[in-house]
Amino acid sequence: MAQKGFEYEENAYYILEKYDIVTGGVAGASSQVNDLTLKNKAKKKTGCELKISPTAGGSLVMKYINGKWYYGDFEGVEEKEFLHSIGEEYNLLKEMNTSGPHGKNWRGKVPALQNDIRGKKMLVGASTKQEAYTADIARFGGDNEVHIKVPAKAICDYYITKKCSYINVGTHGFFTLSDKDELGLNKKLVSMKQPKIPDFSNSADCMIRVRCQPKGGGDYQFVMTLQFGNVKKSPYNIAPLKKGSSSIIDAVALKKDPLLLSFS
Repeated sequence: MAQKGFEYEENAYYILEKYDIVTGGVAGASSQVNDLTLKNKAKKKTGCELKISPTAGGSLVMKYINGKWYYGDFEGVEEKEFLHSIGEEYNLLKEMNTSGPHGKNWRGKVPALQNDIRGKKMLVGASTKQEAYTADIARFGGDNEVHIKVPAKAICDYYITKKCSYINVGTHGFFTLSDKDELGLNKKLVSMKQPKIPDFSNSADCMIRVRCQPKGGGDYQFVMTLQFGNVKKSPYNIAPLKKGSSSIIDAVALKKDPLLLSFS
């Protein structure tokens, strides 16, 4: 899916470049660069997060050390510090380690994948990564995951820390992040008697999710993510997907979108 995400970014950039509303290329595998940088006629710029469909926004590794769960490294990285703060606000470690309704099927189990006091991975009770993963997905997968509902504003605040004002979900369209509208697109839309861009914080459900996550190559980790879903469709979409595709942009649908005029 990561590869499809990169293809989606590249295809979106290529077609939006023709409308002169993007600049600077795409993020690719970098977490330090916005998926897209949008610009208006006045050359003002801001970030836009791109997602193919409702999914996770950001992740923070969780580590099991000496019988307890802890957050992985987060200091000095703004978006990871934000995820840590969300976890703290909703008592995530308490849920995972001692008490609370959301971690009741998670806590009390000892993972095969653990970390030493320096944070280095080690296997306990398993001789291979595959054996460890099989055991851990049985212990912590499915209904055993930690799910904590949080306001969708959490997703908005997360992407705002990454210097974004907007998010575009290929299957559901274009949104502001907590009504942040750095390019003044809504003002233009209202003047054209078009509806305002919906605010993502009022358009989706969100939860903290802790799970056992495969990484490829036989490796895996435990992570906390912000997961969003149940998204209400926006009337606008700057990177609409062709029917049946997860990366090809529907150029005909894009050309008809009145949002394009609001960048001028």
